[in-house]
Parts: sequence; C-alpha cells; structure tokens
Amino acid sequence: MEFGFGIVGDYALRLFTDLEQDGFHIKVTADEQGAAFAADAYARLKGLGVVAVTYGVGGLKITNTVAGAWAEQVPLLVISGAPGLSERAGDVMLHHKIKNFDSQLAVFEELTVAQAVLSNPAIAADEIDRVIAEILSEQRPGYLEIPRDMVEVPIAPPRGRLRQHLPTVNEAHLEAAVEDALEHLRDSDSTIMHIGVMAWRRGLGDELIEAAKWAHAPVATSSLSRGVLSERHPLSLGVYMGAVSPAEVVDKVENAAMILSVGVLNTDLTMGAFTAHLDPSRRIDAHDAEVTIGMRTYRDVPLWAFVPALAAAAQKGGLKPNPMPDGSMRERHPFEAKPGEPLSVARFITALDAHLDERHGLIVDPGECLFASVDLTSPNWCLASAYYATMGYAVPASLGAGLAHPKLRPVVLVGDGAFAMTGLEAASAAYHGVKPLIVVLDNEGYGTQRPMMDGTYNEIPHLSSEKLTEVFGVGKGWLATTEDEFDDALTEALATDSLCIIRAVVPKADRSPALTRLTDALKKRV
Repeated sequence: MEFGFGIVGDYALRLFTDLEQDGFHIKVTADEQGAAFAADAYARLKGLGVVAVTYGVGGLKITNTVAGAWAEQVPLLVISGAPGLSERAGDVMLHHKIKNFDSQLAVFEELTVAQAVLSNPAIAADEIDRVIAEILSEQRPGYLEIPRDMVEVPIAPPRGRLRQHLPTVNEAHLEAAVEDALEHLRDSDSTIMHIGVMAWRRGLGDELIEAAKWAHAPVATSSLSRGVLSERHPLSLGVYMGAVSPAEVVDKVENAAMILSVGVLNTDLTMGAFTAHLDPSRRIDAHDAEVTIGMRTYRDVPLWAFVPALAAAAQKGGLKPNPMPDGSMRERHPFEAKPGEPLSVARFITALDAHLDERHGLIVDPGECLFASVDLTSPNWCLASAYYATMGYAVPASLGAGLAHPKLRPVVLVGDGAFAMTGLEAASAAYHGVKPLIVVLDNEGYGTQRPMMDGTYNEIPHLSSEKLTEVFGVGKGWLATTEDEFDDALTEALATDSLCIIRAVVPKADRSPALTRLTDALKKRV
C-alpha cells in the first residue's frame, strides 16, 4: 500500500511530510469526510484503507465515516496528528483543543477496535503493529494518534511480527457442525446460498463460489456483499433484501428447502426493515465465530474454518449437485427509449442495466438509489453504505474504488440530496486520475422520506449538478428529463474518457418498484 487519503493541518504537517518522503502519499480531497469515505471504499476492495487528518477539526469530521466502518466491519486505519507532548504542559488553550487533550482519543475509543497514542518511542512500533493487527483480525477501524514533536523521534524496532488473531477453532465443534450441516444438505432438494459481507471480508468469496458452482446452488448476496459473484452469472439470484427484492428472488430464497447463510449481517436495512421471512429450521447460519443450525449453536467454529471444511466434506460425502440452471437466473430487459417520454425511476434502472457491462463497478448511495438498485444486475462489485446508511458516501467512495481497481470505471448512483453533501469530491476523483460516471437521480429532495412523512424538511435547494464540470474545468455534464435524453447521455458518457455527471430528473412523487414493494409490505404488517 503506497497511499492514503486525507487533509493536512499544522498538527500533521511534519507527519505528512515524513510519510511523503518515505513514499507513502496522502491523496488530498475536498473535505475530511470525503477522504474517509474514499479510504473506506479502498478498504472494502483491497483489505485495508488509511485516512490521515489533523487533530480536532480534522479528526472529529471523520467520526461519522469511522462509525459507518465500525457498523459495516471495514478495516480502516485512522492516523491523526496531535499537539506535541511538550506544548501540552500546563493544560494550555491550544487551537483545535476540545475539553482536554484526550477528548479526541475518547471519542475514537467508542468507534474503533484498537487505539494508540504514539508517545513512547520504546514501544511505538509494537503499538502500531498491535492496532493494525486488531483492525485486520476484527475487520473494524483502528486509531493512531501521533503528537507532532514525536514524529521524528527514533523508535525501537518491534519485538515481534505483526500477526492477525483469527477467531479460535474448537475442532470437535467444527466436526460436529460440518456433519450436522451435511445431514441437512443431503436431505434438501433445493438449496440456495446466501453470502454476506463477512464472507467477503474474510476472503472466502472464491471458495464459496467454487462450492456453489460444484453444487449448482443458486447464490443470493446481501446488499453489503454485492460483488462476491457477478449478478450476471448463471447462478446469481441477485441481492436478497426482504420485500425490497423482486418477487422472484424473494420466492426462490424464502421457499428454498435449505438456506446456507454465510457471514450475513442480519440488520433492519439489509433485511428490508425486517420483512425477510427466513425459517430458522431451514437455515444453516455461519457467522464469523459460530455456526447455528436449527436450535443448535456450535461456538468457536469461525467462518474461515467452517467454509473450507464444509466444501471439502460435501464433495467427499457424496452430496449430489442440483441441476445447473439454464441461462441467467436474473432476467435483463432491453431498453428502448421512448422519445419525449418523461423519465421514471423504474426506466432509469432499466436503462442503466442495459448500458453497464464488465468494464464498470457500481457505487450506490443510500435512499432511493440503494433500494432501486436491487433491480439492477451489477456486473462486478457494488459498494454501498447499506446498513449504516450514511448519505454522501458514493461520490467520494468512487475515488477510493477507482484507485483500488483502476481497470474498472466507477459508476455512481446518487440522489440529489446526497450529492449536495459530498458532490465536490467528484473534482477530487478527477484530480487523482479517476474518471467516474456520476448519475444524479434528481427527485427534488429527500424522496425516500416522503412516503413515510412529508414536510418542508424534505425540500432542498435546486442544484444544476451537471454544470459542475464547467466549474471544475474537467469532464462533461448532461441534463436528462426524458428516456431518450437519458439513453443518449449514458451512451455518450460511457464512451467519454473523463469525469461525467448526468442529472437524471424524475417526477417528485415517483417511486422505484423496490421502494413500492417495501412500503406495501410494511403497510400489510401495520
């Protein structure tokens, strides 16, 4: 890893300078939160991301992003400069200070799995290794704070090697869990696999897909793990998100004789406001450190041990593969634009699905874009703040994703409200050589909230986002209000080797099919 993301300040000037001299560059963004979102996206795709900030005004700006990384188990390292130890004497009133000099540390103790203030050169290297090891072991963010008068102080070498501490294995429990799972799978005439984010974080995606191919088991992902399997693969069911998902996906998942659920975070949002109906008696739930089958829980059986053991036992134990599906399990519809027809959210998604291909990665902001995207087949990964649901994630995330996978062009789906929060980071992406296609779904405000309760609090200032490329001095913008305008804009933008912004205007009261399915299900429950 040769770079991180961040914004400098005087408490971090010496730190940033020395990092750069040592070959570790900090890619500057428009705002600290944007830097953290970029680092978060990079971490999701590469296994570790770094955001570097100054003390107080910089550190506290990224607390929202770090909270999201904790909630969605993202290995993100925060590095913060800080006032020097010598200048803290007498508890003086230094700029950026809050209540006391440890206030920022106290905040990050709530948001990170490990923390260290590098104030002792004898153990500084060990502390760095400890924090990074915990980040990788727990797949949670961690925090390093470096007083500015300690940056160039020589430190002792580490006393050991940096080692991850994976969840421990109880071999007897592992053997029993595998045999129990096999017994259920042998009796099943229709098994589907539900792959979650922790399977991806633990690097088990390829093994699970190989097992799915061998067993011909259809695969659904959670909204946090889109990208484990291309949604255009013959075995892909797409994303399962309770009532948000298309009816055919819900039917296949919820009516399967057996569901092998691997690393899924069962949250309200990823399960469609708990509209998911998954019978525990027909489920094998493999979590990060334990496996539950029916009423039995096998503790100390982590994913990293259970998945390969089950795959090996299945092939040796005579499990019969299901018939291989004929063609893709997800139906894709061609898009034939109707000239002059006002654009709707449903047709917005159909058009995108027809245009995206293997050259593109997808990044989706929470809200209508997140819900609507379940009807879209992502050819590669699809990143989203799909549980913590922080608006403004997608545009700055395109910078991190584009640098992590430079051969894939990031395509961003973002609402007009979220774009207003972090849209300036499009310029940061272009500045660092990333050329995202940003599609702004403009429904005149916070459209996801309106079906629940409407008021002036859902209204926002108008923004001609497509004109920002003129302000940035790079890229091209389009305004699309009709189907043919949107189709033409997508065609031209995807052929343009530069930053592109399309503002796609839909009626204020229009809803995606996915959001309609969710609200209908919630009405029935109420």
